[in-house]
Amino acid sequence: MRRLIALLTLLLVGCAPANPTGSTVAPPPPPPDRLVFMAGYKAQANLPFVAAYVAKDLGLFREQNLEVEIQHSAGQGEHIRLLTAGVVQVTTATGMNVLSLVAESGLPLAVIAVFGQRSDQAFAVKADSPIRTPKDFEGRVVGYKGMPSAEYLALLRAAGVDRSKVQEVAVGFDPRILLTGRVDVLPVFRSNEPYLLRALGQEVRLITPEEYNVPTLGLTYVTTRELLERKRSQLVRFLRATLAATRWIEQHPEEALEIVLRYAPGEDRGHQAAMLAVEIESLRGPAVEKDGPLAVAPERWREVMDLAMQLNVLPRPVPIDRITDDLLRREALGR
Repeated sequence: MRRLIALLTLLLVGCAPANPTGSTVAPPPPPPDRLVFMAGYKAQANLPFVAAYVAKDLGLFREQNLEVEIQHSAGQGEHIRLLTAGVVQVTTATGMNVLSLVAESGLPLAVIAVFGQRSDQAFAVKADSPIRTPKDFEGRVVGYKGMPSAEYLALLRAAGVDRSKVQEVAVGFDPRILLTGRVDVLPVFRSNEPYLLRALGQEVRLITPEEYNVPTLGLTYVTTRELLERKRSQLVRFLRATLAATRWIEQHPEEALEIVLRYAPGEDRGHQAAMLAVEIESLRGPAVEKDGPLAVAPERWREVMDLAMQLNVLPRPVPIDRITDDLLRREALGR
């Protein structure tokens, strides 16, 4: 009798469905991949920074099974050093800075997205200044930060300026020097210093490189060639999340500003709002119309490099095919 009961029990167990509800149990998701993103400056409304803030805040990184730690550079090139050491996987840099670092130091950098489709550098004059064009720089005092920039030299050449007639002086990073009259023209970061000057009561006009068809590049996302190969899937998903965040920022600038201020609680709201508006505007350009958001546009990089070589700003040519990669962005866009 006991044997019969045991046999019947085995038969009943064998015939019972594995899952009484009839549903299949999904395997647990794999643990998220970890990436470190380091913004190239303090927390503020630079768009590549904001895209990371928003992607984290809205859970867009989490949707891509990524755990992204956001850090900020303490300055002195810390973000580039940590990137090339493999401690950081993505950081930010201007296009011209990338070209200079590769040409001068041979760093294995690779640009995977371009936010600023134009340089953030412009040249400010007081609103009532008689200076209207770069040609008017002749006979005037023009400031420079560190050294005359490629954008400045290209602007002079494009406008046919006799540089020997321009008095160039080194200035610091305090825009109030324009108010003192010590310079007639001040190089400025257009998303930043024009707001500061206007807040001090000084209206300004900007003379920009693009008005004179000078090819330029703005802020980018940068990784290294080695990380590009070793962490390709993670980088594609990072771009997918930040591309989605960028689209959201364009449509919700006020909400994006609130997120910025959570990361930068000590910053002036009006200043950050003005910065974000200029940064959003810089997203647009012919390359974006042709290839989509954050287009890398290697052909534009060649134009900028060729011009920089002609102006003796770069010591040697840079292998553009090695320092730009648009395949990740296209894959992130599903193209």
